Amino acid sequence: MILHLPSPDLVVQGLCVTLAVAGAARWTGAVSGSGFWAGLAVGSWTSLSVGSPGLLVLGSFFVLASAATRWKYAEKHRRGVAEPGGGARGAGRVLAKGAVGTALAVVSVLDAFDHGLVRAAFVGAFAAAAADTIGTEVGQVKGRRAFTLAPPRAAAPGTPGAVSMEGSVAGLLGAAAVAACGTWGGFLPPEGLALAAAAGLLGSLVESLASPLLRRSAAPGLLGNLVTTASGAALAALLLSLLRAAAEGP
Repeated sequence: MILHLPSPDLVVQGLCVTLAVAGAARWTGAVSGSGFWAGLAVGSWTSLSVGSPGLLVLGSFFVLASAATRWKYAEKHRRGVAEPGGGARGAGRVLAKGAVGTALAVVSVLDAFDHGLVRAAFVGAFAAAAADTIGTEVGQVKGRRAFTLAPPRAAAPGTPGAVSMEGSVAGLLGAAAVAACGTWGGFLPPEGLALAAAAGLLGSLVESLASPLLRRSAAPGLLGNLVTTASGAALAALLLSLLRAAAEGP
């Protein structure tokens, strides 16, 4: 079995960046104590598997999502839709957003799977996480007409499962930023950037469609994050495989 391992210097760089970013996130209140340790685990496994380029993908999601959460936090708090705990993510939310992408980073080391598709799925998972968080945070403030997808009807901003045009556009831009980092890091071919961005947005919409079922679970928010990232990952791999097939022709 051939292992696709990153060079030792990229691993060391990734681990150092992980420790620095996790420490900064704890110091600024972006994560709680448990979130710090969960983030350290996610970043460390990503670094060991794909090196510092993988941290660029993970880090871009984290920075954008944290900024979106803090953006107009007081206004969201007054409306009762703000992230609890001052926006600090605990271990549950950190792992729910990062577990799928991290697992794919680890799997990408193995040669038992299509290396390119697994790496595309890795980017798609974090693109979906970004689209979900940014779309929600922006839509709660700027969304003019929020609506649910299942069933399709008008809803108040902040309603679980509701989406808005403004939030969706913001989510797509966030997903595109993460996909651009994935392309720069060598995880996607240039033509895969738009596909991963689209997969990220679509992954976040899958959660909205499944919201009526997710609300029946004991932890709908955490399960929804797993559904979002898994959907983004699967769609990114699917779209890239379809692009490959189209390029090869009949």
